[in-house]
Amino acid sequence: MELYDQIRKISFIFFMLIGLVHFLSGFFAINGYLPQYSGLANRVLFIPFVLAAMTYAFSNIKFYLAQYNKDSKASSIAVIAVGGAVFLGLLAIEIFVLDSTTPLSIPQSL
Repeated sequence: MELYDQIRKISFIFFMLIGLVHFLSGFFAINGYLPQYSGLANRVLFIPFVLAAMTYAFSNIKFYLAQYNKDSKASSIAVIAVGGAVFLGLLAIEIFVLDSTTPLSIPQSL
């Protein structure tokens, strides 16, 4: 149980730091501040932000399940399966979906 608590605390720090930088880079990209760097940082930090969020959420779930003695191998398998499916889905979207015009698209004239 202490392992899940430590993972939960560390992943929360990463979730907050990466989330803050991801949010600020998106804000900078939309407003046109350093568009090359902020757009790149926003795209690069998307998957690590989601991974940090999933690690925090799943370690939090496992911590509370272990705290109330409800932890089982089935819950571990479910957490790993959901996390793997989300990660593979994000990876497939990043690789196979072509870039399209979105509200975060930066005009090339800047």
